[in-house]
Amino acid sequence: MELDAQMQSWLHGVRDLIPNTSVKSAMTAAEAQAYAEVLRKNTPRSDNDDSKYGHLQDNIAIQNSDVDGIVNGNTLAGFGKKAYIARFLNDGTVKMAATHFVDDSRRESQEAAFKAGMAVYKAKTGGE
Repeated sequence: MELDAQMQSWLHGVRDLIPNTSVKSAMTAAEAQAYAEVLRKNTPRSDNDDSKYGHLQDNIAIQNSDVDGIVNGNTLAGFGKKAYIARFLNDGTVKMAATHFVDDSRRESQEAAFKAGMAVYKAKTGGE
């Protein structure tokens, strides 16, 4: 078998392993859900009555598109319009120490997110 034929054979085998947009969307949605659960658990909750805007913990959202709203298989999880408040709490300010809860949540959720994405991949494609 010549090199060209071997490369074509390899390419056809690998192409079947790459998920299409609908599978990728389902995978990233499962991963985002796993991250959002950890983020919700780690987000600090104040004792203030914030009935007008809601607590930061209650404003975690999942968006089934990229930042620009384009549906390409990516899924986002975060705070939406309250992200600037989360940044102050996470990174700190001159008057407030940093808590790094977003960074910690990202690290803590990596394994669970990967397992959730792989479970969806295996269920949708029947592959490894």
